[in-house]
Amino acid sequence: MRLRSVEDRLVAVLAESQGSGVLLTPDLVLTSAHLLSVGCIPNVSRPQAVAIAPGGRATPVRCDVVWAGHPSRCDAALLRARHALIPEEGLAPLRWGAIATGQPVQECQVLGFPQVQRYDEVELEAVQIAGTLVPLSGLLRGRSVLRCDHHPPGPRPDGGSPWAGLSGGPLFAGPVLCGIASSDPMGWGHSAIDATPLTSIAEDAWFTSALRHHWPDAPPFEEVRSSHPEDIAYEERYAKAVKARYSRLEIFGLDGLGSNENSWDLDTAYLSLEARAPRRAVDGDQHLRPETQRVEDLLGSRPRTVLRGEAGAGKTTLVWWLASHAACRTLPAKLSALNGLIPFVVPMRSLAAQGTVTPTPDRLPTIAQLPVEDPPSGWAGRVLESGRALLLVDGLDELPQPDRAPARRWLTELLRLHPRTRCLVTVRPLAVADSWLQSEGFEELLLLPMSDTDIQAFVAAWHRAARLEYEAFTDAPYALRQRGRLDSLERDLAQEFQRNATLRDLARTPLLCAVICALHRRRSGLLPGTRWELYSAALAMLLGGRDDYRRIHKPEGITLTVNDGQQLLQRIAVWLVRNGRVELSRDQAVRQLELAMGGLRHVREQGTADQVLTHLLNRSGLLQERSTDVIQFIHRTFQDYLAAKEFRDNDSLDELLGHAAEEQWQDVIRLVIGHCGRSEARRVISGVFTAADAAPDPETEWPLRTLAAGCAIDSTCLDDELHDAVWGGLKALGPPSDDRETGFLASLGPDVLPILPDPDGLEAGLATRVVRVLCSLGKAALPLLKRYGQHSSGEVRAAVAFGWMFQDPQRYAEEVLSTMQLHDVWLAISLSEQLSALHHLDRIGGLSITRGHSSAELRRGLAECEVSWLTLRQNPALRDLDFLRKHTETKQLSIAKCPRLEDVSALSDLTVQVLELDVGSPGLEAIAASAGPLPQITSLILALADDFSVNEQILRVFPNVSSLGLNAIGAQSRLLDLSALREQPTLQLDVWPHNNLEIRGAEHFGDRLRIH
Repeated sequence: MRLRSVEDRLVAVLAESQGSGVLLTPDLVLTSAHLLSVGCIPNVSRPQAVAIAPGGRATPVRCDVVWAGHPSRCDAALLRARHALIPEEGLAPLRWGAIATGQPVQECQVLGFPQVQRYDEVELEAVQIAGTLVPLSGLLRGRSVLRCDHHPPGPRPDGGSPWAGLSGGPLFAGPVLCGIASSDPMGWGHSAIDATPLTSIAEDAWFTSALRHHWPDAPPFEEVRSSHPEDIAYEERYAKAVKARYSRLEIFGLDGLGSNENSWDLDTAYLSLEARAPRRAVDGDQHLRPETQRVEDLLGSRPRTVLRGEAGAGKTTLVWWLASHAACRTLPAKLSALNGLIPFVVPMRSLAAQGTVTPTPDRLPTIAQLPVEDPPSGWAGRVLESGRALLLVDGLDELPQPDRAPARRWLTELLRLHPRTRCLVTVRPLAVADSWLQSEGFEELLLLPMSDTDIQAFVAAWHRAARLEYEAFTDAPYALRQRGRLDSLERDLAQEFQRNATLRDLARTPLLCAVICALHRRRSGLLPGTRWELYSAALAMLLGGRDDYRRIHKPEGITLTVNDGQQLLQRIAVWLVRNGRVELSRDQAVRQLELAMGGLRHVREQGTADQVLTHLLNRSGLLQERSTDVIQFIHRTFQDYLAAKEFRDNDSLDELLGHAAEEQWQDVIRLVIGHCGRSEARRVISGVFTAADAAPDPETEWPLRTLAAGCAIDSTCLDDELHDAVWGGLKALGPPSDDRETGFLASLGPDVLPILPDPDGLEAGLATRVVRVLCSLGKAALPLLKRYGQHSSGEVRAAVAFGWMFQDPQRYAEEVLSTMQLHDVWLAISLSEQLSALHHLDRIGGLSITRGHSSAELRRGLAECEVSWLTLRQNPALRDLDFLRKHTETKQLSIAKCPRLEDVSALSDLTVQVLELDVGSPGLEAIAASAGPLPQITSLILALADDFSVNEQILRVFPNVSSLGLNAIGAQSRLLDLSALREQPTLQLDVWPHNNLEIRGAEHFGDRLRIH
């Protein structure tokens, strides 16, 4: 059972004197140091017993003092109970922070067990002292001051303070812990209470170290700026509304789709997808290429991100997942910096429908039309100003092209005004230029197509969600049969995906994979073979087959055939495309249906256009009313597919071709080919080809040439003359010169191979981009990749080596890598199959090995290859470095995020000269203990995690180090103290700081210190 509020973290502290405290975790308590005797302070003498009692009434629990400050300087202490005081699930998430305003902050409170409040005169009783925090009153003394709202208590008969026993009690500003009570200041007649601010406590490096040891997942500090108490209550309601809106996901193809049963818990259906970050150095190491990782892992270290992904790739699902979990503070550890932020979801389709792309801050909470009342005046601006906003801009490509530049200006101005705002923007891969938001500090991520493993995971998640439909009827024979049938269907479909490569290629996005799962269920295993068959079958299922299957007859008094429903929806879809929209109002939808029903007499006889719209919303599953008076298709892919069919059926192909140069129309043109006969397909392809010939510049010509080629690929019959002209026009553009052009070619798949140039004589930059295209084309590209692997440029060969992660590991190693010179190339390894394939390779310049490979596995994998620079990262299985003892050729070694690594004695046997080390794994103490001094190491790079004071210990372990690099990028540290090294006259220092890092002692080094 969860605790009711943050106030329930209150405990009584029974030490040298009685006081109060606050639970940080189920067994970790923060209190005042002056409650303890000198004997309780570590490293002074043996600690004496301290006890704590949750709520003041429970049986006291013995605890140990793990840290205590000096009462005159930092009046705080950390106590750790010998067992948990309350179950983990009983603690609501803790928010803590600092007052960051000079204005009085109302509705604050101190909690504790003072002398003035006793039950039966002797038993402890809690008191809640409400008041106003006045930040400037205790500024010079380093204290926070709470002025009590109520009449103060009278003095005790013995002259002592009536507040005695309150020391250590938590000071809350709303729900945020800001300090602990410390004293009753003189002269105020007990109407004010002094508190030690958390910021003062956190400045103590020993406190920070103890906290991280006992509470590694501590949340980040917040800044409390608001003197508006109404904000606090509203934020709680807003978080609940965000959770209500975004914690449910509509899963395509389940029985209840289109009704109230179609939404399922997002965590049941959410699938973590892989993404790639283009050419970003890892942990400051400029030699490493990025590793493909789960998108959540990449987002944690990127405050501003542009996330690109194909239609149906899961961009919106990720936005919803982030919003719901950030609001509830339940994101995983790698995204913990987002927990507690206020999510503002901005669906760009909704903005366009509301007639603006430049909303003011006060509109941010209302754009998504959440089920919550309007916020207090100025609330959104205060959230942005405090740095607590998480701005999630979804579907930038759903804006018409002319609106994108104003939207960009709005976003950049907003972020410049509020630079601490975290922001994620989602967009289709080619909708905007690669550097579109680079000047504002945005980094790029690309959602990758689902891997074979992801597809299998999705199949399992989809069927797991489908079985929930029968969860409430576990004992009913019908429910048992249906659950058994779903179990059988899941096994059959998983096996079919293993056997059928064509089917796997159709299922590379979550949307189409869900369509396949649904069709497999409805059609008992009969599955389509092309994309158009897939869409057509899905429409047939949703517009007719679903109700027939469930024996639902004439719901809402209306019966529509599949063709009826498609004709009606086509009219809505084509209106949206013509108007550059993805949403419309109910009145607009009714008007389009009235026009469509003009030729459907039997539909008109059943009801009005408004009634038919209600039927389509309730029964089709293709239209949805996201909020009041806002209607859209369940996915834009179906909108474009239906619009394409309407253009073809209505003989409006010339109108469609007239917009060929407009990016939002190009998906419709690509889809129309599947609806066309032979002569119509030729007409479309010729029209796009002609438009490409007339393009005014390469920026316009590239997408048109690519569109023409894509249509040629999808056409079932095309004469050789036009086929050759289309591909010849694309080939004449030459190799891709930027990432955009690379993306165009890669989007065409293996069909593009015949027009890609040979590597002979090709300049390195252009050759590298051709290789990036080849790496996305599968096994068909291996022969040409092998030829590019012989290029004289190390940049080109590195790009070929990077393609290993996208291919069959053994085959790629045998056919491509084994024929290459790799002495100046980095290879990235994460899979066991890659590690076991290393015996095919000879001398390697650099090797980056990640994930859980044991020392024995590494010994076998590296036995027959030489490597000059070795990196070991993110390996929870690694315990020692013995596998390196025979690798005397290794000159540079990097170790990071290997938490179980204990034995590094092998370092003594190596000739490593450059060592890069995450100080947490292993620490300097571990190296000193297991390896002793390492005189051969002359260059050392340390990746810092905590506040760090560089001291003489480094010189003991590395007596000959002449170059020291300190990398604080991505660390939680706020302080780097270099003072202890000021006596080293020849030491060269390089520091990679983050924005908030304070560097002490820099003045001692002059030109020998370089800050990057």
